[in-house]
Amino acid sequence: MPTIFVNKFAGEQVKLDPRHLPNEYAQVASGCHFYHGNLSPLRKPLLTNITVPIDTKTIYNYLHKHWFSWSADVDVVSSPVANDPWQRVYFSGDGYPKVTNNAIFSGSNMPAASYRLGVPAPEIKIISVVTEDATDEVDANDDETRYYTHTFVTEQGEESAPGEASDKLEIKYPNEAGTLVTLAFSPPNINVSNITRRRIYRTATGGGIADYLLVADIAIADATFKDDVSGDLLGAPLNTYNYELPPSKLTGLTNMANGILAGFMGNTVCFSLAYLPYAWPTEYQMTTEHNIVVAVAMGNSLAVLTDGYPWFFSGITPESMTGQKLESNQACVSKRSAVLVNGALIYASPDGLVVLTGGGAIPLTDGIITREQWQQFKPETIEAYAQEGRYLAFYGSKLDKCFIFDPSTKDFRRFKATAVCGFNSLIDDALYICDKGKILRWEASYDVMPYVWRSKEYVTPDIGFTCARVNGEGIDYVGLKIFTDKQEILHLSQGSIPSFAFRLPAIRGDVWEFELYGTGEVHSVSIATSTQEIR
Repeated sequence: MPTIFVNKFAGEQVKLDPRHLPNEYAQVASGCHFYHGNLSPLRKPLLTNITVPIDTKTIYNYLHKHWFSWSADVDVVSSPVANDPWQRVYFSGDGYPKVTNNAIFSGSNMPAASYRLGVPAPEIKIISVVTEDATDEVDANDDETRYYTHTFVTEQGEESAPGEASDKLEIKYPNEAGTLVTLAFSPPNINVSNITRRRIYRTATGGGIADYLLVADIAIADATFKDDVSGDLLGAPLNTYNYELPPSKLTGLTNMANGILAGFMGNTVCFSLAYLPYAWPTEYQMTTEHNIVVAVAMGNSLAVLTDGYPWFFSGITPESMTGQKLESNQACVSKRSAVLVNGALIYASPDGLVVLTGGGAIPLTDGIITREQWQQFKPETIEAYAQEGRYLAFYGSKLDKCFIFDPSTKDFRRFKATAVCGFNSLIDDALYICDKGKILRWEASYDVMPYVWRSKEYVTPDIGFTCARVNGEGIDYVGLKIFTDKQEILHLSQGSIPSFAFRLPAIRGDVWEFELYGTGEVHSVSIATSTQEIR
């Protein structure tokens, strides 16, 4: 005789008719997990003692001690410089790109202070006056044509591109004692980059100009400098010609391999110099066909998701970057839906979840959910996180609904929770979420969520099952409902399920289902026509 026996539990496959579900899958799987094959409740998030402003939309854990927060969608990356003494953090999305460090971050709302990322080049060229007291008694042909330029330098040693060259100077006695050039400077028009010093350079030869060499490094407050440095005492050459500011509208900062930072604006991808996150040469910008939604670093590659085709940009150095358009019409509909899960990039498209590989964008959920069903999850609102190899997504206008998708098993389940933003901490392998200014640690409480798990439809024409049994731990915290032809024929509330086989009402039917709810752990469910068939 037919029996119903489930000893392994799994999530939903929304696309399939309930009659065609595999034995272990559910019509409804809410608030539960199946980490060991059993039906178990999810632990609730654990409330910490950390609070941030109630309008927070981005959180970041700095030095594993301090919580930064913003009221905007902000992208945050740590310094690519090894053993950075300033422990700098870079972020975009809150106006122009910014940087904070361990000297200025602290305050009631952190980061309490920041500087604009990058160093502007001087806008006003050097004014120079030559004074010559020497006589040219050595060589009448050693006259020197000289130009000066200068750069700004921050407290952290970040140097700008050079300003405009000075007017040409003709120096008759360049190497004689008493030859002096007085230089006059203007202060920075606006100092939002923590500029503290100025470097002065001059050309080194009188024939063709080979390079600018360092003359002196002076305080930014110094308005003049007297150059009597002989040519053989000049310092290192100027090498910051293309050290430009990142664009003011740059967003989406991400940290690639080899110390390269990347970001975007509109349909333009931008790259910084390696290990110089304040220098963004214009010649390293590249474009995509459609506007960019998000950029995610994947080793030496940058996955760029747009509102059209996805792209890959790859290269060891910023000047070697090349772009590849992937011929997959799978647009990204939500920036924060893009998450790396076990090294694979998963994101929300109009059709469902998609995984991006070098070969293209591959649909992940097309076998378990239709496009029409997917729209019920408001994919344009999804904010997702990686959680123990699974894709954890919050959605809805208030981000108060959630689902978990396991890409390895195609397991899909949903539950009620709220998270307006979150942060994955690699140090303690924990996901922190934020709701109404309170920070919670995901699935860390001893309290659990109540679950509901409803079986597939078992089609058994004109069968009368007579008995059933539920095995597990904490069965007193489990309730059971059994349905025949869509009608509830039995309801055993929590605490009333026997620990042994029990009788069912004498009813025959064509379609049977059962539903479990509560907080206990269920190992198996048997429904049979006789006690001998109960397993």
